Amino acid sequence: IWDDLDCVPVCDAGVRYENSWMFERTYGGARGHEGCDLMPPTDISDYYEVVSMTDGVVEQVGWLPLGGWRIGIRSPSGGYFYYAHLAEYAADFEVGEEINAGELLGFMGDSGYGDTPGTVGNFPVHLHVGIYINDADGNEVSVNPYWILRALDDKKLVYDY
Repeated sequence: IWDDLDCVPVCDAGVRYENSWMFERTYGGARGHEGCDLMPPTDISDYYEVVSMTDGVVEQVGWLPLGGWRIGIRSPSGGYFYYAHLAEYAADFEVGEEINAGELLGFMGDSGYGDTPGTVGNFPVHLHVGIYINDADGNEVSVNPYWILRALDDKKLVYDY
């Protein structure tokens, strides 16, 4: 997937993140955290822009109880990039739609942790990024996005707020 990567999924606006991959999560049952949470400098929903890290095709879009409003993009090399807890989408994306790296997907939020679509307020505003690849046996496995984000740190898009 390295050749597919173009930019970090948020602008350079003081967003921070740490390596929390596989830390324990308990909502909906004990499990490991399959991603990296990017935290904005202020806890404001529907403000910080989220962009696609790669070119690709929309594979999933809509509500998930754990991930809230989410979108999943399959990159040309087969990596699956999962962006979760959005406040809203930038457009009415459809499965099969082509996406360009750097394209606006939506805005950071605090959606999720609820069966009812639109549940918010159960945690601070952030973007959860998950990255999945197929192993040698063809099984989809989670990889740690933290190191990928660090490698892309000099490829931040800058927006004027």
